[in-house]
Amino acid sequence: MHLASLSSSQTVSRTPGSVLLKTTLQRMGVTGEDGLVVRYEGVIPQPPIPNTNFASFLLNILEQHGDEVALVDAGTGKYHTYGDVCRISRRVREGLASAGVGVGDVVLLLTPNHIDFPLVMLSVLLRPGVCVPASPTLAPEEIAHVVQVSRAQWVVVHENLVEIVERATSILPPHSIKRTWVLGHAPGWESFANLMRSETKGGAGPEEVDMDAQKTVALMPFSSGTTGLPKGVMLSHTNLLAALLQSKYIKEDLQSSGESKSSRERISAGVLEATLMVLPVCHIYGYNMMINTLSAGGRVVMLPKFSIHKFLSAIQTHKITFAPIVPHLVRYLAQTEAWSQYDLTSLRAFSSGSSPIHSDTLLALSHKSGRGTGQGYGLTESCASITINGGPLGFKMHSVGRILPYCEVKIRDVKSGRTLDEGEEGEVCVRGPAVMLGYVGDADSTAATVDQDGWLHTGDLGTLHSDGFLFLTDRIKDLIKVKGFQVSPGELEKVLLEVEGVAEVAVAGVPSERYGEVPRAWVVPAEGATLNLEHLQQYVAERVATHKRLSGGVVLVDELPKNSLGKVVRRRLQQSHLTSKL
Repeated sequence: MHLASLSSSQTVSRTPGSVLLKTTLQRMGVTGEDGLVVRYEGVIPQPPIPNTNFASFLLNILEQHGDEVALVDAGTGKYHTYGDVCRISRRVREGLASAGVGVGDVVLLLTPNHIDFPLVMLSVLLRPGVCVPASPTLAPEEIAHVVQVSRAQWVVVHENLVEIVERATSILPPHSIKRTWVLGHAPGWESFANLMRSETKGGAGPEEVDMDAQKTVALMPFSSGTTGLPKGVMLSHTNLLAALLQSKYIKEDLQSSGESKSSRERISAGVLEATLMVLPVCHIYGYNMMINTLSAGGRVVMLPKFSIHKFLSAIQTHKITFAPIVPHLVRYLAQTEAWSQYDLTSLRAFSSGSSPIHSDTLLALSHKSGRGTGQGYGLTESCASITINGGPLGFKMHSVGRILPYCEVKIRDVKSGRTLDEGEEGEVCVRGPAVMLGYVGDADSTAATVDQDGWLHTGDLGTLHSDGFLFLTDRIKDLIKVKGFQVSPGELEKVLLEVEGVAEVAVAGVPSERYGEVPRAWVVPAEGATLNLEHLQQYVAERVATHKRLSGGVVLVDELPKNSLGKVVRRRLQQSHLTSKL
C-alpha cells in the first residue's frame, strides 16, 4: 500500500492479500491545527458520478444479464429473470403514472423480503418518485409516523401486512393515503400485479424526465431509531449511484493494481454468484447487498425471516455463495451444531454489518464454518459502505476495516472540533458523494449531522490510522457521565464478556442522586450457566477505574431488547429500570 503525505516523502509498504492503497495525509486547518484525513486512491481514477436517474442507469446494467435468474423466493422457488426485472419495472412505472402517481410523489413500500421489492423500488424511481422502504416489523403508530414525516400518499404493501396498514390509516388524517396496492392477494384490495400490465410508451421504455441527480430524492429509508422515533433519510440519485459505483470500481481497480494472479482470481471468484438475503432489504445494508449482487449478475435469494434450518436449507438448495448477516446471527451461527445436517459446500463467505462486532467473534464463525467472514461499516446517512474489513482489502483485528472509494474519513475532537492525528480518539466523520441530503422535514437535525463543509458527523467514537484502517470505540450518545467523567459502555461490556458463562451483555447509564449517572449491566447467561451477580460486579471493579464500576448493579435477563437488525436498544433497558423504581 502507498502512504503519501503532502508534507513528507512517500513511503511504500505491502500488506499480504491487500491492494495498493494510497492514503493521503492532508493538513487540515479546522481550528488552525493539523490532522489526518484518509481516502482511498486507486491505481485507476474513480469515475465521476453521472448526473442521471439511478433506476435507469441500473436497468441498463441489468439488461446485459438477459434471461439469467435475478431474484428467487427461498421458500416457494418463484423467480424473476433479469429480463423480467427490466420489463416489469418499466411497465409498472407507466402503471403508476396512469394511476396518478406524479413526478416527485412519495410511495411507501411495506413488505418483508420479497422478489418484487426491487421491481417496486425501481419503477417508483423511474417515474421519478420517492420510494420509502419501511420495516415490516413497525407498529401501526410507527407506520403512521413514517407516512406523516415522508408525506407518502401511495402505498405498496405485502398481503400479510394489510391489517397493519389499515390500523395505521385509521390514525392518520382522512385521505392521507390516495391508493394502496397489495403484493399478493387480499380480498377487497387492488393487486400490485395490475400495474404490471401497463405497456411502456412506444414499447421502448419510459420517457426520461429532466432532473438534477444530486438534488432529487430517490430513496427515503428511516434510520433505526434506537434513541427515539426514526428519522427519514433523504438519499439522492447521486447517493445511490455512488454506492453502486463503489463496488464496481473496487473490482476494476484491484484487477488493474498489479497484484498477483491469485489475488485477481479471488476477486473474480464469484462470491456474489448467489446471495442469501435474510437481511431486511428495506435497510441500507440489505439494500446495498441486494443491488451489488444484481449489478454483478448474481442471484438474490430472498428469505423473509431467519430460522436456522430455513437459513441452512436455503444455502443447500439454492447453492448460496455469499451470506451477509448481522452480529447476533454471527454469534448464533458460531455456536450452532446444525451445520453438519446440510451440504454447504457452495458457500464462500459471510459478512457482518449494521453494528460493530468483536473480531474474535468473526474468527469463531470462520473457524466453525470454514468460510471467510468480514465486516463492514456504514450508516443509512452515508448510503454507501465507509469501510470493509476482510477480503482483498486486508484484515486487521478489532478494526471495522479500510476506507472505501468515494469516501474521505477524519477523526474530530468532540470538544474543540479539531481534526485529530493518527491514533487519537474522537468522532468519526465522513464526506463524499454518497452522504445524504439530510433528514426530511428536520433542518435542525440535518445541520447538526452534516456540517457546512459536507462532513457527516456519525456519532461514533473511533481512531484512524494512516494505513486506511478505522477502529470504533463507542457511540457518543451512549457514553455514561459519572461525576463528570465519561464512561464507555463498550469498554465495560468487553470486560464482562471475558467472564465464562456470559453470552451477551449491554451496559447503559441509569440515574444516580449522588453521581448523576452510573453504569448498570444487563447480562444474558449462556445456556446452562450459573452466574453470581456479586462476582460480576467484583470482576469489573478489579479491572477498571473507580468511576467505571457497575455501581448501578447487574441484572440477569433472558434476552436483550433489539431492533430488526439486531442492535441493542439501550433506551428500553433504561426505561425498564426506571419503571421498576416506580
